[in-house]
Amino acid sequence: MDQDDRFNRNELFFGKEGQEKLRATRCAVIGVGGLGTHVVQQLALLGVGAIDLVEPEELGNDNRNRYIGAWHTDPIPGTPKVELAKRLVTLIDPTIEVEPIPKGLATENAFAIVRRADVVFGCLDNEGARLILTEVCSAYGKTYIDLASDINPKIQPMTYGGRVHFATRGDSCLICMGVLDQKEAGRELETADFRRNRDSLYGVGQKALGVAGPSVVSINGVVASLAVTEFMVHVTGIRPARRLLNYYGHSGKVTVSSDEPQVDCYFCKGLWGRREAANVEHYIGSK
Repeated sequence: MDQDDRFNRNELFFGKEGQEKLRATRCAVIGVGGLGTHVVQQLALLGVGAIDLVEPEELGNDNRNRYIGAWHTDPIPGTPKVELAKRLVTLIDPTIEVEPIPKGLATENAFAIVRRADVVFGCLDNEGARLILTEVCSAYGKTYIDLASDINPKIQPMTYGGRVHFATRGDSCLICMGVLDQKEAGRELETADFRRNRDSLYGVGQKALGVAGPSVVSINGVVASLAVTEFMVHVTGIRPARRLLNYYGHSGKVTVSSDEPQVDCYFCKGLWGRREAANVEHYIGSK
């Protein structure tokens, strides 16, 4: 099988036209960690035309249990995750355009990546960043696929799984579907001075309370595969994407939510397509 047959098995599913649509799509992956690296790998194998990567962190030893594309010889510290993801894409298909941005979301570089994308994947681990990305994608009219995985060892028997939310054309968002904790997002987006004052009242800083929770490669992989599948069927026209999928790994189930979004949601309707007039750029430099 020569290079021209590279996507033959894809095309047996959604045709040459579907493959061409994927090739014409520019994706942005915001957060290239345990979830994002799975998404990057699958997008490269599908044959999208461009993948932009936003992630400020470097590889750590505690990432090695789940980071797709990391080699044992990659130095720690000193290996940006975006460079590992770029290497992964290039090894799979060197014709895909890749731009790595080793910065956080609330930066001009990251906002520029979102503004030029066709589809944005949010693979973030906090509600504040999810709220920012929701607003930016709505303001600039971007299809936004949000992924989340979770393992809760405090509940017995233990629960684990995740969710995928697909938003396009202002039809829904994380807020009006009730899957984003706005209070937690507000706490995470507080100014440094406000946070210090609040911590002095309660006598302990939030960082002192927080520890990284459990995370494993297979659960991340399931959630990422669900998200990329919804992306694939949406772009190629196989079927409309499902608005909200919930994965319950502990019971081996994936469900499609029947919840309906708010008709008058500010984030979906008030911000959608307003671009610069929405003033979402005020977030730049906030974190």
